[in-house]
Amino acid sequence: MKGITLIREAFFTMNSNLVFYGTGAAEAIPSPFCSCRVCQFARERGGREERARSMFRVNEELSVDLGPDAVLRAMRFGDLTGLRHVLVTHTHLDHFCYDMMEVRSMSRDAKEPLVFWLTDEAFRAVECFRESRFVGEETGRLLAKGAVEFRRLEYGKTEMVAGVRVTPLRGNHRGQVGENSANYLLELPDGRTLYYGLDTGWYLPETFEALRGRALDLLVSECTFGLTPDRGEEPEVHLDAFSCERLIRALFDQGTLTAASHVYLTHINHYTSTGEELAAWLAGRSFPCPVTLAWDGMRIGEEA
Repeated sequence: MKGITLIREAFFTMNSNLVFYGTGAAEAIPSPFCSCRVCQFARERGGREERARSMFRVNEELSVDLGPDAVLRAMRFGDLTGLRHVLVTHTHLDHFCYDMMEVRSMSRDAKEPLVFWLTDEAFRAVECFRESRFVGEETGRLLAKGAVEFRRLEYGKTEMVAGVRVTPLRGNHRGQVGENSANYLLELPDGRTLYYGLDTGWYLPETFEALRGRALDLLVSECTFGLTPDRGEEPEVHLDAFSCERLIRALFDQGTLTAASHVYLTHINHYTSTGEELAAWLAGRSFPCPVTLAWDGMRIGEEA
């Protein structure tokens, strides 16, 4: 039995990476065209202050989003040779990058297509690709070659993807083709449950209800606007640190979070606060469960 236990632990260690390949918003930090205080601080300090566009590696075969920074992130945090499935949150270009399909097609030894999973609403982007004067012919070539494949998801319906039970829930955010974002409830092979909540503003009533009593182990939440004040109690489109705090308490009150849960904040922009300032603010608050500001390359469970 001990041998079986060790094999099982090794399997889950190998197959549950839970790595932040990027923790920034659309402009990244430092933004290349910006000399604001936050971007200048990131250039000088480096390290955890530098944030690529958001991407999350669930395991060897599965990621949430595949944005334009994936090439360089793969060089630092682990290649994508084993990646087989991408859960697309929405069709904004910092999350769903057409060029990465072309990069994948150039692999000399990939034997299976890279499968992009999109909700019915977001699937309109695929039709836009096919009909485009610029990439329509290329899209047809990628599909015919078997480099990529597109599959549909339905909000609230569970699919098994790369050993993970995946249920998309509707986010409070609109993508490139006008679709609601998909935030993902992920039931991992080791029994833990993770909710990936970005991009989104204050949760929709149906999403609160779907998460009621779930007792999540992990919540990955956007905190796009950091310490930007006066954005309202329940902001649309994106959250900030203040609305994140209210959201965490609301989720705790309805049993979605417990004292044993752990929240990770990501998708940070450069508008107001440095990472150092945001982390200090979080450390000074009293949350009902642990809350950590994520950084690029952080592996959940190894963040100390």
